[in-house]
Amino acid sequence: MASILRQVFSNRNVLAISSTNMLYHIFNSLWELWWTLYLIEELKTPITIVGLLATIQNTSSILFQLPGGIIADRIGRKKVIVFGTGMRIIAPLFLLTARSWHWVVPGMVLNSLASLYVPAFNAIIAESLPQENRGAAFGAYRMMTSIPQIFMPVVSGFYLDQMGIAKGVRVGLLLFIGAASIATIVRAMFLTETLKPEDRDDPENNESGWQGLLEVFRRQPRTIWAMMAVSIISGFAMRMTWTFLTPYATYEIGLSTTQYGLLQSVATGISVPLYLISGIIADRFGRVPCILIARGLGPFDSLSLLVLRDYNHLLAAYGVIGVAGGLGGGRLRGGGFMGGPAWQALIADIVPQRDRGKVMGLMGTVSGIIGLPGSYMGGVMYDKDPNMLLAVGAGLEALAIPLILLFVREHKGEPED
Repeated sequence: MASILRQVFSNRNVLAISSTNMLYHIFNSLWELWWTLYLIEELKTPITIVGLLATIQNTSSILFQLPGGIIADRIGRKKVIVFGTGMRIIAPLFLLTARSWHWVVPGMVLNSLASLYVPAFNAIIAESLPQENRGAAFGAYRMMTSIPQIFMPVVSGFYLDQMGIAKGVRVGLLLFIGAASIATIVRAMFLTETLKPEDRDDPENNESGWQGLLEVFRRQPRTIWAMMAVSIISGFAMRMTWTFLTPYATYEIGLSTTQYGLLQSVATGISVPLYLISGIIADRFGRVPCILIARGLGPFDSLSLLVLRDYNHLLAAYGVIGVAGGLGGGRLRGGGFMGGPAWQALIADIVPQRDRGKVMGLMGTVSGIIGLPGSYMGGVMYDKDPNMLLAVGAGLEALAIPLILLFVREHKGEPED
C-alpha cells in the first residue's frame, strides 16, 4: 500500500488534483449538506419548489457534461478543468446574495456550468495513473481526497448548531469561494496535459462532431451499455431521495445537525480506508465484485432512515453504508456520479483514450436526462408521504443489481483502439 501511495502521489497531476479536491471538500461541507434546510428555513421555500430547484440544477449539469467531454477530447483536459474550477468561484456569489428562492436559480445554473470539466477531470486522472495498478491507484486517490469527508460532516453539523442555519451557510459559502479561488490558481499552474496530440479530435472529422457521438458509443462493448443502464436506474433513485434525506432526518426522526453530521462522518470514516483496499482487491480479483456489493448495499441509505429510529442502530447502519461506499462501486458515497475506484477503473479498462471524454460525457448526459424528473417527483412524494419516498427510492435502486449480475463483465488488458 505504501508503494502504491508513493507511486500515485509522485505524479504531479494527481498531487495537484487531490490537494485542491481536499480543500474543496473541507469548505464545501460547511454549507452543501445543509443547503436544503437553508432553502426551507431561511428562504421559506416550499418543499415541492426545493425538488424543482434540484431538477433545474440537474438539468443544467446534464446540458454541459456532453459538450465538456467533446471539448476535452478536442482541446485537452487542462483548459476545461481550469475553466470549470473557475466557475466554482462565481456561482456561490449568487447563492450567497439570494434573498428568495427565485434568485438561487442563476447560481445553480452557473454552478452546473462547472460540470463541463467532469469528463476531463475523470480522463486526466485515469491517464495519470499506472495501468497495471489502476484500481488501487484510483483507490489511493479517492482515499486521500476523501479524508476531509470523515470529520467535516460532524464538524459542520456542530458549527451550524452553534451559528444557526442562516449565518452558518452564508459564512460557509464565503469560505468556499476563497477555497475555489485557490484551487483554480493551483490547477492552472501545476496541471500537465495528458491528451496526446495524435489523439486530439479533428473538428473536421465526422466522428468528432455530434453525428459521430452515437457511433462512438455504439462500438463500445455490452458492459458499457449495462453500466449506462445501472447509472440511469441508480441516478434516478438517488436524485429522487438525496435532497430530502437531511430534512427527513431532521423533521421526521428529530435528529440535530450534529447527530446527522456524525452519521455522515461514520459512513465516510469507514469508506475512506477501504478505497485503497478495494482498489487492490479490484486489481487482483476483478472490478465487478466490488461494483456488485457496493450497489447491492446502496438501498441502505434510504432504508436505514425509514426503518430505524434508535440512534445507536442508525450508527451501525451507517457503518454498513460506509462499507458500500468504500468498495468504490460508483454511488454518491462511493465516488459520486463520476464513480469510485472499481467503477472508474473498469471504464478506463474498456474505453480507449481518444473516446474517454466523449463516452464519460455521454453516459453522464443520458443518465442525467432520464433522471431529470427524479428530484421534482421526490419533492411531490415527500410532501404527500416522506416514508413512501424513501421506500420507493430504495426499491428502485435495488433494480440495478440484476443488471450487474447479468451484463457487466471484466476486461483484461489495454482498451482496443
